[in-house]
Amino acid sequence: MRRLLRFGFCPLVLFFLLTAVSCFREIRYRQHRIIELKLAEQHEASSAATAAIPSDTIVTPKESEETTIEKGTKSPKQQPKTLISDHPILSLDPSKGYNVVLTHSTADFDSLASAVGLAKLWSAEAVPSSSDVKSFDSASHVPTYVVLPRGAHPSVQRFLSLHKHLFPIRSLKSLPSPAGRLNRLALVDAQRKERLIPAEGLLEHAKRITVVDHHVDQDSDIAADDYVVDKVGSVTTLIAERLQQQELSLTEAEATLLALGIHADTGNLCFDNTTPRDAYALAWCLSQGASQTAIAEHVNSPLSPEQQSVLTRALLHVNTTVVNGVTISTVLLQADAFIQGLAAVTQDALELSSSDIFLMGLVYGTSKRKDDFTVSVQALLPSLLPLNKDVSETEQFLRDAFRERDLDQSGHLDATEISRALNQAGVVTTPSQIQRLVHAMDADGDGQVDCQEFVDFVMAQQQKQQQQTKKNHMIVIGRVKASANLKDVKLNHLLEPFGGGGHPKAASATVRVLEETQAAEILQSLVDQLVEHALPEQATVADFMMSPVLSVTPDMTEVQVERLFTRLDVRALPVVNPTDNTVIGLVTYKEVAAAKQRLWNKEQKRQQQEQQALEKGAPLPVADEKQLHTTVKAWMKQHFQTVEVSATMQDVELILLENDIGCIPVVETGTHTLVGMVTRTDLLRQHRYYPSLPYHNKGMADSIAARKPMIELRKRLKRFDNEL
Repeated sequence: MRRLLRFGFCPLVLFFLLTAVSCFREIRYRQHRIIELKLAEQHEASSAATAAIPSDTIVTPKESEETTIEKGTKSPKQQPKTLISDHPILSLDPSKGYNVVLTHSTADFDSLASAVGLAKLWSAEAVPSSSDVKSFDSASHVPTYVVLPRGAHPSVQRFLSLHKHLFPIRSLKSLPSPAGRLNRLALVDAQRKERLIPAEGLLEHAKRITVVDHHVDQDSDIAADDYVVDKVGSVTTLIAERLQQQELSLTEAEATLLALGIHADTGNLCFDNTTPRDAYALAWCLSQGASQTAIAEHVNSPLSPEQQSVLTRALLHVNTTVVNGVTISTVLLQADAFIQGLAAVTQDALELSSSDIFLMGLVYGTSKRKDDFTVSVQALLPSLLPLNKDVSETEQFLRDAFRERDLDQSGHLDATEISRALNQAGVVTTPSQIQRLVHAMDADGDGQVDCQEFVDFVMAQQQKQQQQTKKNHMIVIGRVKASANLKDVKLNHLLEPFGGGGHPKAASATVRVLEETQAAEILQSLVDQLVEHALPEQATVADFMMSPVLSVTPDMTEVQVERLFTRLDVRALPVVNPTDNTVIGLVTYKEVAAAKQRLWNKEQKRQQQEQQALEKGAPLPVADEKQLHTTVKAWMKQHFQTVEVSATMQDVELILLENDIGCIPVVETGTHTLVGMVTRTDLLRQHRYYPSLPYHNKGMADSIAARKPMIELRKRLKRFDNEL
């Protein structure tokens, strides 16, 4: 009995538990299946009731009785939040027609979110649509599918790996035949056909084409029936506004996706193309139940190991130059195949390198064969493999290259030495790629590559390359920091001749190249165009300083200086030598306040002395006003910073930052003669942060002749102040 309980009872209990769990799951599945069948029957009944309506007719409140909200039912805003939406498109019959919303190739969050939002607008059968029957956002009685023509960014793929079943997303190949069935086709965040490859063929089958975008300065080659383009930071903002106008409720997943779209394309509301409408749309998404946890996790998703490797190579091989105060950084890398997620890598490289403009180029092969190591093999060689040479000369060249890579002179190359050589050459690799390359070279399988194996492998790769036409491509990705000095930099226009696109401060293009030298020439030409057309000479102090400027003399008292500060409403003035107008000091409100405090202390002391003399019956001390007051020379700042009139705005900002001061006297180059003043407000004008601050300095905008009356008036006022 004891053995039975010990060896037989426990497995029996475990068997019954597993059976109970299995039964419970089967019951739950049947319950969900019954609910789905009931929903399908309801949608079929509604479709039968409207069978007389053509499939491409746009539903309005007057045409459908389902849009009426009965008394006592909850409005859409009052419905409880759900995670999974009952998409009516899932139960409609696509054989009667369907709609498609296309994202651009390699969809980002903004493109995907706006596509899902527009699909919801088109599928909102039970909600009153716009009074305009022909409005692009009107509802439709046919299913609407979201199609990603050519994949998505890694961060979007990561999001869809958990959320794809919550949205009406279908692959291009799974769509029914578009001939005679495709009613409405929408393109979001794109206006050109090359951005839709390989889905551009759907354009010729659609009965109605809609384009929704926020790139107002981009030309379109698509003949659209609805062309909706507005200047906002994100296309998702336009769709969110329409959803809000239609009083549609979002599920938590939909609200989160729309919020991610706005965050991504506005840089968390920090890009210079952000508008108040983007902030309002984001707030509405949050009110609809967007998950802040999911947003925080996916809007700044961590880099993958491959992306981290690219970032490391980029920072090691970056080339930096400073032109007109703007730091331009470029880097050209190589890889055997295309690498996903380079946009995030370029953004991180921009920030980590302290650059203003960052251009990253990656040359990669288009061969899908795993045994194609053309780029890696070329990087192992000190120079290009000589062509039209006999076999003996080629073998000798390869043996010399092997000895150069064999750092420990062991006669073998291991994975560490090969990885180090590729890293030095700027080739992006992963540990798995290194192991695959070593395995391909290692003919005898001993885990190391000897000289003969190296020579045989490289020559075999050369023969393969000669037998087939090698097709290399280079992707160029650019990022620009937001700054007033970079307002003329428009990367989308710069890369447009290469078929690229994007935003003024974030764009990319893919170019076909024959060899690495051509890729370097393209990258250098982009930099030359930036320097020539988009980077004007940096403003000097003479362009924005205050001139002429009032000053004080060393013999003025604290009372006179205080009156001057009050009348002119200033906080600092330079102290000049009246004979040659050279700067000898600086007084600010702090020095004036300290001098006034000392004057008050002296007056209090004199009053105490007079009071003591009266009590003792002694004669009163003689009051000397000159002894009470002190001149500027005694308490002015004698250690202060000055800038020459030829200094740049960047130099002035650095002085303000390091010394924590609010104004700097400006002197003639090579002298101490005062010619003007520069304050924090002058620098704010140059940055153009706030429209309320006028950009032009009226004192410098007028000619010298026009300023003479003002100069004379200030001289008279100065003499008047000295007489007080």
